[in-house]
Amino acid sequence: MKKSILTLAFIVSCACSAGAEQWQILGTRPMGMGGAFVAVAQGPMAQYWNPGGLAMAFSDTVSGVELPITAGVEITGDVMKNASAIGDMASKFTEINAAQKNGSATNASQISAFVKTITLLDDMNDSGKGAMFEVAGGANFKFSKVAVSVNNFTTIGLNPFVDVNNIGLGAVTVTGTTSGGITMSGVTATSTTDSGYNSARDTIATAITKLGGLSAISNLICGTSTGITVQNSDITNETTLANALVNQAITNNLSVAQVTDAANQLNTYATDAKPIIENAVAGNSYTNNQSNLTVDMVSFVEIAFGYGKFMKFLDGLSIGGNLKMINGNIGHDKFKFMQQSDTEDAFKTDMDTKSSWAPAIDLGFLWNVNKKYPKLPMNPKVGFVIRNINSPKFDQPDSVGGTYKLNRQARLGFALQPAKFWNLALDIDATKNKTAVNGFDSQQLAFGTEINIINRKYFNIPLRAGICKNMAEESSKMAYTLGTGVNACYMHFDVAGAISSDSTTMDDKEIPAKVLVSAVLGILW
Repeated sequence: MKKSILTLAFIVSCACSAGAEQWQILGTRPMGMGGAFVAVAQGPMAQYWNPGGLAMAFSDTVSGVELPITAGVEITGDVMKNASAIGDMASKFTEINAAQKNGSATNASQISAFVKTITLLDDMNDSGKGAMFEVAGGANFKFSKVAVSVNNFTTIGLNPFVDVNNIGLGAVTVTGTTSGGITMSGVTATSTTDSGYNSARDTIATAITKLGGLSAISNLICGTSTGITVQNSDITNETTLANALVNQAITNNLSVAQVTDAANQLNTYATDAKPIIENAVAGNSYTNNQSNLTVDMVSFVEIAFGYGKFMKFLDGLSIGGNLKMINGNIGHDKFKFMQQSDTEDAFKTDMDTKSSWAPAIDLGFLWNVNKKYPKLPMNPKVGFVIRNINSPKFDQPDSVGGTYKLNRQARLGFALQPAKFWNLALDIDATKNKTAVNGFDSQQLAFGTEINIINRKYFNIPLRAGICKNMAEESSKMAYTLGTGVNACYMHFDVAGAISSDSTTMDDKEIPAKVLVSAVLGILW
């Protein structure tokens, strides 16, 4: 049961929606420099980052082939902390489930766990909570001012709907037998002789009042506002109900410390849980719960032909473009995890997919300012690129209908070269991009540096570092990047990685909220 609920909690914690893409980091050199490459744009990777860089055929860049691959995951809104907490409540759900089947009574610890968990589930519906998984890779060729590439960009996300209305434990009869709910008949509703238990009782009574009183709890666990009272005539108010919950906990061999902890937890979450319980009273039992997990996937294969050319009207300005045919494979599936038998089936379902083709255009500008103003220090460059100018549309699966729009993206970059072996770069998204997480936008600000230790075409060892931050989200923290590689006899193998300074909690362990890795194998001349 714990494994099943923990898996469910992880699924619910991840959110995605179709129709939105953030700027993906393709290549190790850009990633190592924090994601800043628009004004550096050299070699085969220039076609993706800024096709204006393709014009610099024999001066500032090289020809060749590069095979990049990038993979990453980003968790937003600290949802894994909620998921871990819900997983920790799994044993209490097992006990509640057994009480329903056996017609036995619930206790203070179980009710506390139930109230806490429905509050955490409701938190998962907050905007901006979720996760996204991204993979990018392909083959990029450049010769002189012409480039050809085949790249794939895939995003997978999970989009939950958590039904916090239909969460009651079901109705019970009042004849001593149960019909899907919890019975409190036969439980002593008088106070104990232990001051510790009685103190916990008072805290529970206060919490029950916050939750809406005796009738609200009765509706939640019995399906009727008078169910508990009819089952047990000694339960007439919040205090006597609290006594009954404490006495049942004692029967279940819970210590004073355990009951006190449950009482404090119940009191802590009572205020936030009250509106949820009010909705639950108007709803049905959790057997009718409509919570579901929508799995969305978008996978784009871009076949691109690029060309760059220097402009005569402004020294140092080059303009380049890509003509692309894009195959969009859009997938959708829905898993009703409260109604399907096995939570693990969420990862095994047959996704409804549809494939279609659409043309697209990219346009890039790169200005080597020194060509116009040769006295300026550090060889400044300015770049600007717009991807998917025409915002191509793709067919969505029949279960969704309509079309998926691949929105255009724009990015601005600046670069300096303090020395021939040293580059500095700064990028910022000019557009605020939707992402695979509902309510979570992306507008990256990236800064990076690169030092070439040997700085020879036939042999070099680059060292790269950078930082980036999502300016669209106030809660977003810095991510740090590192990269290196070996370039020997025109062949090179580079690696890079990024890790967020922000973290989330999973199974009481702190893990990074964002991780990216990348590798490139290439031949450059």
